[in-house]
Amino acid sequence: DRAQMTFAQLADYYKEKYLIEPVYAGDRKITGLRGAYKYKILLETLKDYFGTKKIRSITHGDIESFRLKRLTTPTKHTQEKPKEEQKSLSLATVNRELSLLRRMFAIAHREGWINKTPFFASDKIISIADEKKRERILTKDEEKLLLENCAGSRTHLKPIIICAVDTGMRAGEIFSLTWKDIDLEKGIITIAALNTKTLQLRQIALTTRLNLLLGELFLVAQRNKNYLESLVFGLKSVHTSFAGLRKDCGLADVRFHDLRHTAATRLIQQGLSIQEVGRILGHTQANTTYRYINLTLDTVRRAASALDAFHEETKPQEKEQEEAKEKEYIS
Repeated sequence: DRAQMTFAQLADYYKEKYLIEPVYAGDRKITGLRGAYKYKILLETLKDYFGTKKIRSITHGDIESFRLKRLTTPTKHTQEKPKEEQKSLSLATVNRELSLLRRMFAIAHREGWINKTPFFASDKIISIADEKKRERILTKDEEKLLLENCAGSRTHLKPIIICAVDTGMRAGEIFSLTWKDIDLEKGIITIAALNTKTLQLRQIALTTRLNLLLGELFLVAQRNKNYLESLVFGLKSVHTSFAGLRKDCGLADVRFHDLRHTAATRLIQQGLSIQEVGRILGHTQANTTYRYINLTLDTVRRAASALDAFHEETKPQEKEQEEAKEKEYIS
């Protein structure tokens, strides 16, 4: 009975039909959802809040109440701390939950279970523009500090950090690399289409220091049979070890994804165009690349220096114009 359908039932339907692992035909995804496990976590949050409500009774006001509650909910890591030390969920996190909710109501409307979605003709309840953008990039000294502390049980982090900073690759792309994807002689990494976010193959050149480090790892990998199919770094994540490293270096605000931002900003500073950087990062739209390029203090100072130089160049011209006006006045 459509009139009696609860949100929990809608959630179960969505999970069964849409939150499934992707199926590929060659390099093309024909069904399923990449990163489905992440959406399952978001779905549980929505189900906990709206579960017993009938989907036809959920209003725009109910969604606004959910949004407000989530924006004032402490993060998982600060829930146990005193109230003054707690941090609320970010707007970006809540927007992802709301986007999933909107998607589910759109499906319910398409199936004829509701007459209209509560998101219909509403004001912008999902405001992407108001999200706080990450602007953290590494300085050369901070990078040096991180690398110097990649010792002992953290030795494995050094080539991974250098790979991220020197290529701008996503974490998933880095940890999916196999030795057949790397040509040390030509100095090229080939990222398979299935391992990229946009499902498009791309190639990246190796820096000298990265080539040397990968060469050392390659000598060790060759000892194993079928080494070409093995993972270059032998890991799927460095979340825990990288968190400990940045904390010990006094750089607790640095996230692994910031290494990608750092690579993009450095490439722009060295004169590459937005379009070129976008291709290296694997972006399909220039607007996406803009979000990865951050102003640094050096960039700001260079801008001021450029304008100073412009003013110095125009001074002789202005002086000549003033002298000409003075002569004209005298005559």
